[in-house]
Amino acid sequence: MDLEKILTGLKEKIPQLIINIVIILLVWLIAKFVMSRISAYTKKAMEKARKMDDEQKGKSIVTAMTMTRSVARYLVYFLAFAIILTQLGFGTVFENVLFTATVGSLIISLGVQSIIKDVVNGMLLMFEKQYSVGDYVKIGEYQGTVTSIAMRVTYLDCKGKKVIIPNGQINEVINFTNCQYALFELTIPTSYEENTAKVITVLTEIVSDYYKNNSEIFIDKPNVYGISNFNNSSVDIYLNGKVKPMQQWNVERELRLLIKERFDELNIFIPYQQIMVNNQKTVEK
Repeated sequence: MDLEKILTGLKEKIPQLIINIVIILLVWLIAKFVMSRISAYTKKAMEKARKMDDEQKGKSIVTAMTMTRSVARYLVYFLAFAIILTQLGFGTVFENVLFTATVGSLIISLGVQSIIKDVVNGMLLMFEKQYSVGDYVKIGEYQGTVTSIAMRVTYLDCKGKKVIIPNGQINEVINFTNCQYALFELTIPTSYEENTAKVITVLTEIVSDYYKNNSEIFIDKPNVYGISNFNNSSVDIYLNGKVKPMQQWNVERELRLLIKERFDELNIFIPYQQIMVNNQKTVEK
C-alpha cells in the first residue's frame, strides 16, 4: 500500500519535475546566450577601438569593454544561479539573491576578504587609468603587455607566458607606454690606453648621425655627457636621450651595434676579461 502511494506520488510529481528541469536548462541557455551577445558586442567595440586614430582613447574603450565583460559574467551567472535555486524549491528569486549575498558575506568574514579587495582595486585601476589593455607595464616582479583587465585579476603577456595577477595585490605599477617620453641610456666602457677625448668625439658623431636619420622617434637631441666612472679596467662614458615611449630599447640596441662597428674601424679598444696561459700557469688579466 505504501509502495503504491509512493509510486502515485512520483507520477504526480513527474510533470512538475520535467517542467523544472526544462526551466533550469532554459535559464542556463539564456544565460549563455546573453553572455555570448555581450562578448560579441564587446569584441566588436574593441576591434573598432583598436582602429581609432586616438590611440589613448581606443585603449580606454578596450579596457572598459574587458571590464564590462567581466562584470556582466558575474551578474548574469549570479542571477541565473538564484533562479535555478528557486526552481529547485529553495524560496523565491529575491530570497535566493539575499541568501547568496548572505553566504558570500559569511565566506568573506571567514577570511576571503581578498576577493572584495581584488574587485574594488580592479575598479579603481580602471577609473584611475593607471594602465590600459595593450600597455607595456611592470607590476611587481612581472613585466609585460596587458592583454585583459577583469574584475578580480589582470592578465599580462610576459614573453609568451600568461601571468595572472590579482588586482588586490597590485600596489605599484610602472607604465612604459602611457608616459610623455622614455629615456635611453648607454654606458660605454673604453680602455685607459685610449684617448678619451677622441672617443667622446667619435661617440658624439655616431649619436648625432643616428639622431639625424631617426629624428621622428626622438623628443630631444641626445647627449654624450662624458666620463661617468673609473672602473678597474675601463673608463666609462655615459650618454642618453629622450625618445618616444617604447622606443628606448630599440635605440639602445641599434646604437650599440653602430658604436661597436665604428670602434672596430678606428681600432678603439673595448676592454674585456682575458686569460693568459704562460709556463703552464693560468693568469687572469
